[in-house]
Amino acid sequence: MLDVNSVKFNYGTQSNFKGIGPISFILNEGDIIALVGKSGSGKTTLLKCIYGLEDILEGTIAFKKERVLGPAYNLIPGNKNMSLVSQDFYVLENHTVAENIKDKLIGYTDAAKEQCVNKLLRLLDLVNLKNSKAKFLSTGQKQRVAIARALAIIPPLLLLDEPFSNLDNILSTKLFNFIIKEVQVNKTSVILVTHVAEEALKYATKIAILENGKIVQLGEKWNVYYKPKNTRLAGLLGQYSVIEPKDISKKSKLKIASKIVSRPDKIKLADGSTFDLEGVVEDSVFNGKCYEILVRTPNENLVLFYSSSNLKVSSKVKLDLEIF
Repeated sequence: MLDVNSVKFNYGTQSNFKGIGPISFILNEGDIIALVGKSGSGKTTLLKCIYGLEDILEGTIAFKKERVLGPAYNLIPGNKNMSLVSQDFYVLENHTVAENIKDKLIGYTDAAKEQCVNKLLRLLDLVNLKNSKAKFLSTGQKQRVAIARALAIIPPLLLLDEPFSNLDNILSTKLFNFIIKEVQVNKTSVILVTHVAEEALKYATKIAILENGKIVQLGEKWNVYYKPKNTRLAGLLGQYSVIEPKDISKKSKLKIASKIVSRPDKIKLADGSTFDLEGVVEDSVFNGKCYEILVRTPNENLVLFYSSSNLKVSSKVKLDLEIF
């Protein structure tokens, strides 16, 4: 559906941004890909290039085999087959909330418009603001109106640039669930820019990690999460431990040739006479969901794992390690 081929771009006036590229990837129908990376890695710039808001220097972007062109070729930048919810959200200031949504429903009957508007008003908790003009709304309220405009008609490709950063967790979850259902029904593809690892892992089917304007790892989310190319990339998606061959117990059947990255959920208390790791509990902290247990191995390495119960500091433990 979307073919990004050897794309390069740079802002000529910015000396501190080296640009993006070359970047290549293919997004298939129904895929949800999360772009993850530190601030300044090029995530938003890539999204703007895909939408046609920038003129790329090299390479091509094709959507449904039709080339995406930038503002030098289009009087009105942007692609009609895509919707972009950006951090610079756009609303019609002198129109009401309901009118802002109806503006995107050209060609629909009055009854269909009303049904769609009411559905989005409920979804985004905007019912009480239906007749309020956008210019009188708060920043967070305007953001919700911008999201409603983007979701009025689900496009073949939905581009989300940290759209829910100012929303509470309950509303964000509700919106994501709505989008996931619409994606499944309409076979829409989604590109999600996020700095929240939990969002990427929960909602995406694939993850692309950007660093210095390049994609340094791309794949199914489980592979990217459990098999990061290095510890730097591992840290972008959550907590981890580095297990070295010398940490493995002599009683273990597990053999590793070099150090590996392990996520906390892949380490558990051993329930047999053979075990993979052993050590002393260094710390135990409840995070609201479970206990985060920090264990120091005989080789002075620190290993983190999750437990449903608290463990006493200084107590000895034996652990099993699951290799993904």
